[in-house]
Amino acid sequence: MVCLYLNARNALLKKEVISIGILDKSIIHPREIFGPAVELRAAGIVLLHNHPSGDVTPSKQDIEVVNKILEAGKIMGVNVIDFIIVSENATHSFFTEIQSSDSKVTHYVSDGVQNSLFDLLETEQPIYTPEIKKIHKVYFYPESRVKTGRFRLQNRRFLGNKYKLLGFIEDIVNEKCNGFGVFCDIFAGTGVVGERFNEKGIKVIANDFLASNYLPLKAFLGTSEIDFEEIEKKINLLNNLEAHNDNYFSEHFGNTFFTLGNARKIGAIREKIDEIVKGDNEKAVLITALLYAVDKVANTVGHYDAYRKRLDTIQPLRLLAPDFGPENNANNEVYKEDANQLIRKISCDVLYIDPPYNSRQYSDAYHLLENLASWEKPSVHGKAKKMDRAHIKSDYCLNSAPKAFDDLISNANCKHILVSYNNTGESKDGRSNARISDERIINILKTRGDVDIFERDYKAFTAGKSDTDGHTERVFYCKVTK
Repeated sequence: MVCLYLNARNALLKKEVISIGILDKSIIHPREIFGPAVELRAAGIVLLHNHPSGDVTPSKQDIEVVNKILEAGKIMGVNVIDFIIVSENATHSFFTEIQSSDSKVTHYVSDGVQNSLFDLLETEQPIYTPEIKKIHKVYFYPESRVKTGRFRLQNRRFLGNKYKLLGFIEDIVNEKCNGFGVFCDIFAGTGVVGERFNEKGIKVIANDFLASNYLPLKAFLGTSEIDFEEIEKKINLLNNLEAHNDNYFSEHFGNTFFTLGNARKIGAIREKIDEIVKGDNEKAVLITALLYAVDKVANTVGHYDAYRKRLDTIQPLRLLAPDFGPENNANNEVYKEDANQLIRKISCDVLYIDPPYNSRQYSDAYHLLENLASWEKPSVHGKAKKMDRAHIKSDYCLNSAPKAFDDLISNANCKHILVSYNNTGESKDGRSNARISDERIINILKTRGDVDIFERDYKAFTAGKSDTDGHTERVFYCKVTK
């Protein structure tokens, strides 16, 4: 008898030989079936055994064993999807009977031997299944002491924000990557992971190809010289601007994503920033202050794919100054590049990879912030007033995601690789399901070294629909030896 262990998306986790029969029978107990299911965290199983006689008609013993395994599956919380009898020229599936069966507890003794079944299920290469280390540690996140009138890097709503997982990630790095000097966050997003390791003696490389992410990264991680008194003077100037006339921003986003008054002021402030800035660092800091202030008054659920029908986010716009220590940023490098191109130019000790998980493009969710940060005033279209975003689409949201990931890993010049990739649960909307399977991630990483998996249950910030089940955050660790 052979058991196929499946995940929640019915993708194969492992094929396991449960029993090899003697001349005329095979003896099995449910513990041999469900023990591996628990270890693999399988959501379902498919069982197969053969009738060498060629007659696939279920015997009395076959029916009894199906009932017993169904009963055990219900107790264990593992879905028994099918029980299939195989002969050389025919098959019989219990699928229909299983869907309507009233399970009974019986004993299993079935006839036959298994040789022909193994031939049918032979695969070229066994699936690599590393140990999954489930983390149950509770992490506390006390509020940082932020200076009055300042904000921190994590004070922003963002899909996939890792702030509440920093302790989990840091524990893995400390356990596996002692003594590193260069940490690269190549899909940085908000940048909170890179910031966690930004201290004297550690060089941080942070990258994101969206301007609305790159500018905060440059401000918080790439600015080593800044006059905060001058910044606060300019922020006061911007806060005191009066905007009574419409502008590019208010014409497209007023009375929808923002009140008309806030939209006019946002547009006026963005114009003023370009007039008063001195140098790239100051520009990054002031635009970052605006982006974070905009997030506080946006009439959205945290992204800009759509706005809320009821415009009730009416508090006035107010910019704050960013709170960071420039003394730790002297050796850091901040980039705005495609990750697969950048990986060919850099080297590091620890490579942290947190790519998009599903088909939802970040350039769609944050088109408005991208428009504001770049300030090229492009034409916009549709109800959400989106600009053309073809140049900032990610391959990791497409069917080509596995190929892009393979290319990234094969060109990585590093000692340790950590990949954050949550399973995104099971969503009614296929766009939310993961683009790269766990098996594919493991097999690609295995080309560079042995793989460990760390897993933790996690309630993520989503795009407003949180009806997913089995949501876990996973970190795949690979010590590079190849």
